[in-house]
Formats: sequence, structure tokens, C-alpha cells
Amino acid sequence: MKTKERIFYYDFLRAFAIIAVIICHIMIFFGPATTLAEKIFQLTIHDIGRMGVPIFLMISGALLLTKDYDLKTFLKKRFARIIYPFIFWMILILLTIHLYGGNSKYLWNIFIGNQSVTWYFWTLIGIYLFIPLIRSFIKDHGDEGLKYFLVIWFITIILNTFHSYPLWPFFDLNLFAGYVGYPILGYYLNTREFSLSNRKVSLIALAVTVISMIAYVIFTYHTNLSTLTITYLNVPMVFLASGMFMFAKHFDGLNSINSKIKDGITSISVCSYGMYFSHVIVLKWITAYNPHSDLMVPVFLILTVFLSWLPVYVMSKIPYLKKVSGGLI
Repeated sequence: MKTKERIFYYDFLRAFAIIAVIICHIMIFFGPATTLAEKIFQLTIHDIGRMGVPIFLMISGALLLTKDYDLKTFLKKRFARIIYPFIFWMILILLTIHLYGGNSKYLWNIFIGNQSVTWYFWTLIGIYLFIPLIRSFIKDHGDEGLKYFLVIWFITIILNTFHSYPLWPFFDLNLFAGYVGYPILGYYLNTREFSLSNRKVSLIALAVTVISMIAYVIFTYHTNLSTLTITYLNVPMVFLASGMFMFAKHFDGLNSINSKIKDGITSISVCSYGMYFSHVIVLKWITAYNPHSDLMVPVFLILTVFLSWLPVYVMSKIPYLKKVSGGLI
């Protein structure tokens, strides 16, 4: 049987994204910041963490929008890969929160993603339903169609950034708005070819990432990011995630990483979907013993990443548990 060849920069980005998500959630338990320097530091860490979700969605687009699908097979195969792990981990998450005193209303809110990490699952479901239609659109309209969609999507991002979307109640851009733009952006950037060398493209991408990070920290410092939409669908975040995506794609240094480190990154990547859910349980346990010292952030990060990865990795090796582990290959 032929083994599917892995593209390492996808694995690098997935591993980066899940670690970013985890550190963002860890930082919630530390603070509060008492000085400007501490506040800027915490905002920077949070904003690095917020890159995780857009990058996950961009990778999904880069992978899924390159293939033609039989609709029935797509719905059966692709949905099974995300629904079964969600059900399994959701049961464990709800049981854990119940043990810590969560009432039925709170548990329901966790399930539907209201102020909970599970919002990502429901967003992913909506995007997956749309993927076959987007693929057909790309086949029919090609590069021009992609640019057409992304230009209008970016207009909605600009309006959203300045709290002006929708601009008028009957000016309906909903088909172009929201998280669905990130998979299309990921596909578009993944298929771009540049006349510049990889080194120059990676340096430009790194500069875009750094500048966007500074802009996003300033943006979050002066803005109350109280909703998921504002958090992820704004101009600095689009450039931040795009810069990181392009840096990883074109940075030749990734190819020279030690093979054992590569294996570790790949393993985290494969387990990343399950880790997205399992880290909620791990954080619930270990933060009960949190000394609330910022010096413990690295310890909590390493411990949470390891304890979130371990059960997913072990389950992915067991035939009957593999489908629910969240270890996606």
C-alpha cells in the first residue's frame, strides 16, 4: 500500500496553530497585568494564539479545495473525520465540567460553542458544507473567480474591523463574509507562484507577520475584542495569518530541521484536532492547582501540550478508538 506523502510545512503550521491556541487559553489563567509592559506582553501572547484558528482554516482550504468530490462520498468521509471525535471529546468535556460544578445551562452553552472552544467545530461544519460548492466555483472561474471572491470578502473584513458591517441592512454580503474566506485565502496563497526566490518571499512574509502583530497588539489594546467575529475577522489578523502561512510555505530552513524534531512536529500535527478538544479537559484539571505566577506559563504550556497530545496519540494507535481520537492523517 502506497503511503501518502506528507507536506511538512502543513504539519509545521498545524503544530504551530494548536500550540498557539493552547498558549492563548493558558494565558487566561494568569495575570491580571499591572504594568503597561505586562499588558503588552499578555496581549502579544494572546494575539499569537489567535492566529491558530485562521491558520487551521487556511490549511483546510489548501488541502480540500485542490480535489474533486463526489458529494455523497465527501459528506460521508470528511464529516465522519470531524464529527466522531467531536462527539467523543464532547462527552468527556461535559463530564469533566459537570464534575467541577457546571449546571445544565452552562453545559448546553459549552456544547453549542457559546463562550467555549467548541464554537470552532460548528464553524467547521458550516465551512465543510460549503466546500463542494466552492470547489465547483474554482473549477468554473479559476483565478479570476478567486480574486473576485477574496476582494469582496476583504471588503467585509475592513467593514467588520471598524464595526461597520453590515453597512446597510439590505446590502447583503453574507455569502462573501465570515470564516469561509480563510479556506479560500489558504487555497489561493498555496497556489501562488512568485518570481522572487523562496528566501525573499519568506523574508517579506516574516516582515508582514511582525508588522501585523504590532498592528494587532495596538488594535487589541485600544479595542474591546468582546466577540469571536471581531477577534478573528479583522484586517490585522488576515495579514498576520497570511504572513505566517507564506513564511512557513517558503522558508527553506524548515527542510533542514532535525529528523526527530520533524517527527515530533508531525505527530503534534496529526493529533492537533483531538488536542483542540482534549486540552480543554487538561486545562480544567491543572489550573485547579495553578499558583498564578507568570513564571509558570512555560511549565503549564509544556505540560498542557504533552498531556493533550498523549491520549490522542495513544488512541490513534488503537483500531477501535482511532476514529474518535481526533488523530487525523
